[in-house]
Amino acid sequence: MKIGVFSDVHGNLEALEACLKRFKQEGVQGYIYCGDFIGYGPDPEKCVQKILELPLLACVLGNHDAVLAHPELEECFNKEALHSLEENKQTLSEKSIRALTGLPAVVQKPGYTVVHGSPRDPIKEYFASCVQFYANYPLWKGEICFVGHTHIPFYMKGTEKDCSIYVSTSADATVHLDSKMRYIINPGAVGKPRDRDPRSAFGIWNTQENTFRFLRQEYDLKKTQQKMEKAHLPAFLIDTLTLGL
Repeated sequence: MKIGVFSDVHGNLEALEACLKRFKQEGVQGYIYCGDFIGYGPDPEKCVQKILELPLLACVLGNHDAVLAHPELEECFNKEALHSLEENKQTLSEKSIRALTGLPAVVQKPGYTVVHGSPRDPIKEYFASCVQFYANYPLWKGEICFVGHTHIPFYMKGTEKDCSIYVSTSADATVHLDSKMRYIINPGAVGKPRDRDPRSAFGIWNTQENTFRFLRQEYDLKKTQQKMEKAHLPAFLIDTLTLGL
């Protein structure tokens, strides 16, 4: 089975549509979403609805989404992120707000776990080191833990005593998963990449072949930026989309 794994759409409808179109072309049958529907982008409502209607979806809460139910988390955000969140709140329907606030922070399925940050701190921790791999190792179930939050496509593999980190720099890199290892996999960000590549980032987990494929996809970035300008979102957020930051 091919499962589309994606994260951090952040209200970027054009990037999401390009991602979903690619998933369809690749024959994806199920989906894993690692959180952050809202924040930064101009189309949070449409993005929430499009993601939640996907079939066979395993989905968790992101830190931006969590602000809706836990406003005390706002202290963790910079002024541009807070500005965009306030704008997003004004355009979200009550239905979408209820759906987001009802999402779990952790999803555990046969063979894998899904969180936004880390198993140790599903909402806030940025998972990026082998020290974290060892600390979190006993806290997730299955061979793979899928994460988001850093907006960087990468994977870690290892055991209780060994760990390696690999950042994906290729637009089409396939990882052959070793059943003797456990993995942390971050597909990157659909709506706001931060690895200096503005293309949307996501991946496909092939459970039959036991592989994970990192993918990049161009989208109508200028259209998203025009919408952001019309919504009076911060210039910093608009400009950094072009830079992949």
